[in-house]
Amino acid sequence: MQQRKCDVTDRNLIAILQADARISTSEISRRLGVARSTVTERIARLETDQIITGYTAVVARDEDELETQSFVYIGCDRSRRRQIVQELRRFPEITECMSISGQHDLMCMVRTPCAEDIDALIDEIADIPGVETLDTTVVLASKFCRRESARPARGAHLSIAS
Repeated sequence: MQQRKCDVTDRNLIAILQADARISTSEISRRLGVARSTVTERIARLETDQIITGYTAVVARDEDELETQSFVYIGCDRSRRRQIVQELRRFPEITECMSISGQHDLMCMVRTPCAEDIDALIDEIADIPGVETLDTTVVLASKFCRRESARPARGAHLSIAS
């Protein structure tokens, strides 16, 4: 399936939905300065083109609950990458796994209660057949996150995965 490129209106529409997927089409229409029917048609097209693949609820974290976030970079035997990704799905601490360019093949976002849990997870990942190298970066602080922001800036641009 050939995907059409997103224009500025599509990108702004996506940013609005990422901030609040429950927002009304009337409010989106007002923010974008387009007709409500245009908003409805664009959302339907973005879903059909699989640019928007779903909607989710963001659950507030308990403020007393500590959490350590890290990125685990994995170098792997490329002929086993599919199997490695399937094995990585078993770990609930891995919230996202991305194929990347550069020195490593995969990058996993990991959230654990403490750093010791990251260490144990790395040991388990290292045991997966085909995993050749592991590097980890622990996040010290999050400065902002567009997925959780209440309102995107007008004219904000996003990268759309294809």
